[in-house]
Amino acid sequence: MRIGKHCFEKEYIMPQRQKGEQLTPVQENYLETIFRLETRDGAARASSIAEAAQVSRSTVTGALKALKNMGYVEYSPYSLIYLTEKGKEVGRRIAHRHFVFLAFLEKVLRLDPEKADSTACALEHVVSDDIVKRLGEFVLFLKNCPEFWSDWLEKYEKENLLEKSHTRSTIVEVLGTKQEREQK
Repeated sequence: MRIGKHCFEKEYIMPQRQKGEQLTPVQENYLETIFRLETRDGAARASSIAEAAQVSRSTVTGALKALKNMGYVEYSPYSLIYLTEKGKEVGRRIAHRHFVFLAFLEKVLRLDPEKADSTACALEHVVSDDIVKRLGEFVLFLKNCPEFWSDWLEKYEKENLLEKSHTRSTIVEVLGTKQEREQK
């Protein structure tokens, strides 16, 4: 498992947070990484976190100390790392958000995996929970309706809207005229 380095390089604009939550996107990414490692291996190691995050072990150590002080991880030097219940909740939430965005970007928007992953990593921190929920429901709908999915994908590829220019006629074709919108 590897989380792109881009997830640990930037601070993103933050949505409204739950009361008292002071995590940065980078800290959330550490919790997501630890959650994934702990789920897979039973515990995380600083070296595994560093490898997944593509950062130095000393960088991970600094992050772990801060997360421990905030009550998100159980950590002491040279020992296994575990999430607290509070840490598991955030790690699970961010991993889920990442999965939803990644599935949508790869399967629906047909982005290449690397671009989809970096975009999912950015979006997982800034999009509201209700939008993530709706997007997840849409992805599940597509997954559970293969006949709709194949028809939709076939029509999408046939139309190839990305190749069309976004002229006034294309916009009117997609959105309708102002009069048509008002009648709805």
